[in-house]
Amino acid sequence: MKYTIGLSNFHAYRPEYIKQEIWAKLITYNITETLINHTIIKKGNTKYEYKVNFSIAAHICRVFLRLTTEKDSIDVMSLLCKELIPLRNERQYPRLKSAHFRRPRYFIYRVA
Repeated sequence: MKYTIGLSNFHAYRPEYIKQEIWAKLITYNITETLINHTIIKKGNTKYEYKVNFSIAAHICRVFLRLTTEKDSIDVMSLLCKELIPLRNERQYPRLKSAHFRRPRYFIYRVA
């Protein structure tokens, strides 16, 4: 979630502005979740059930919130209906411990 809503880097130095940025991102996250929950997904004769891709939905909502006039408005719900990903419940594999963990490298040899 941190990378999707843009909380990996801050654009301010002062603590009150960082708090403001965090609150703005969390409000955007809540708006995105609300729109995803109200999206109507048509069910057909498909192998999987589908859900809205959150990363793309967050980008669509950011663009929508930045629009200033009604001329530039977009149909957010129809865009969200187009960005679906399948729910694959049988694809839950255990994490590989060796692939994700690497031993730290110490640079003690540089100290002289």
